Amino acid sequence: MSKSSLTAQKRNSSLNPRQLRSSGKIPATIYGHGMESVSIELDVKEFVNTYKKDKNAIFSLNLGNESFDSIVKKVQKKSLKDDILNVEFQRISTGEKIKMVIPIKITGESKAVKEGGSLTINLTEIEVDCLPSNIPSSITVDISQLEKLEDAITIKTINYPAGVHPIFSPDMVVVKVGALKSAGTAEEGQAATAE
Repeated sequence: MSKSSLTAQKRNSSLNPRQLRSSGKIPATIYGHGMESVSIELDVKEFVNTYKKDKNAIFSLNLGNESFDSIVKKVQKKSLKDDILNVEFQRISTGEKIKMVIPIKITGESKAVKEGGSLTINLTEIEVDCLPSNIPSSITVDISQLEKLEDAITIKTINYPAGVHPIFSPDMVVVKVGALKSAGTAEEGQAATAE
């Protein structure tokens, strides 16, 4: 778990979101844990640079004389672009569990894949619950245990960091090794596509 600090200020109501963004700011809200939703604004460069380092970090939002520990719940982006339109922060308490969506990091080499198997990745992230202090930046999935065709790694067979518990169904398949199509089948498929 990492922690980052961001400077925020209450939203300038005289500016619409487009005007706010053109001035180098992005509109945002913070809510949760007994707190009414508050409209704020952030410096876009400061947020992007901090968010890129660890999207699952705890963000300490400094708003005036107050500071709120929070997580990024949602980032709204412009279609087909990386331009950020709006950010939602959820205030948290260090002593209460929260739900987080954590990216999966594939490591290792599979004997079955080396021998011609096809690796299918069904999930790229896992929803978990944990205390804020236990939020991992990623969940490691070691595929070296996939030694033969049809071997699979499920939610329940992953080794999770201490205090981190998956919410998904235990039998959900994360990665699996299947057989490659034969050369003849592949060529037939290509011919059919060409026709």
